[in-house]
Amino acid sequence: MEAKDAKTKNRMSVLLANKDFPQTRTISHVLWAMFGVLPAGDIQLPHRHQSVALDFAVDCDPGCYTLIGKAIDEQGSLVNPVRADWTPFSAFVTPPGYWHAHYNESATQAHVIPLQDAGLHTYLRTLDIQFYTKRLV
Repeated sequence: MEAKDAKTKNRMSVLLANKDFPQTRTISHVLWAMFGVLPAGDIQLPHRHQSVALDFAVDCDPGCYTLIGKAIDEQGSLVNPVRADWTPFSAFVTPPGYWHAHYNESATQAHVIPLQDAGLHTYLRTLDIQFYTKRLV
């Protein structure tokens, strides 16, 4: 079931959690794992965090990719990005502090599992996740 305001949110995903870690709401004391959906024809707007991310593309069609860069401009576009194309069962790394945006230009939804050391950063209060909130034109 989709939340009423799902279209205005940055991601559609389920954060996997362990009841033994209620403070960080993570899968282990240091790791965060999420099962995410990137709808067909959609963009997950640029965001960044201080945790390193290992993104595992579970399934996708050609046209799914992530742009990764050190900065964004005033319009929210990544400056001199590196492109990481998704293929089923592939993985890519997003360094801590880098802006990144996920794109699905295919006709089918894609699924990704990001794994991050965000549990540690959440506990230390250093995650510093930031989102670009305006829609890209």
